[in-house]
Amino acid sequence: MTNVVQIPQPMTPLEPARRQAIRRRSAQLAAALTWTFFIALCATALLTTAVLFYDGPMLSFGPGGLWIGHGPDPALGRVSLSTFTFAQRLAGALAIAFLTAPVLAVVHYARRLFQLYAEGVVFTPANARLIKSMAVGLAAYAFAPFAANRTILLAGLTNDPVWFHADEVLALVFGALAYVVADVMEFGHEIERDRDGFI
Repeated sequence: MTNVVQIPQPMTPLEPARRQAIRRRSAQLAAALTWTFFIALCATALLTTAVLFYDGPMLSFGPGGLWIGHGPDPALGRVSLSTFTFAQRLAGALAIAFLTAPVLAVVHYARRLFQLYAEGVVFTPANARLIKSMAVGLAAYAFAPFAANRTILLAGLTNDPVWFHADEVLALVFGALAYVVADVMEFGHEIERDRDGFI
């Protein structure tokens, strides 16, 4: 039995087709979320700048808040932004930040999560942390309209009195669900780690 043939091992183990598909789709989603984040960030910056400095006919303020693409119309209660003081316009820009920051945060953390999936990193504490961060972003989204409404009112402006809508409740519910899912993932990872360390 001296003729032992050494079978060369492949340099890298073959990845199952299902995992390859998950990584490929995750990379595509991560790319789409990257573009979404970039476009949303640019739109937020453009809108915030417009609220601060734009005096043209494409923006007005009236019932329901800021109207894009609609000029002032006294009959409908819409007024030009040029009628407001800079402090009031600054409050409007701050309200926009309150409304958009949670959305940007959720998209950012989702992008990072799918980047990890694309790298083959799943069911780790890093994944759970990102899901928890998304949950916090969803919870912040639920309270953002209240913060924006109070900011506008403190600046001496009227705004939509019906600022609370069903989507804020849904955001809070899904945020709580995401947080629990992340806890379950962390617990599963701890069980797997303990099992791997058991002799």
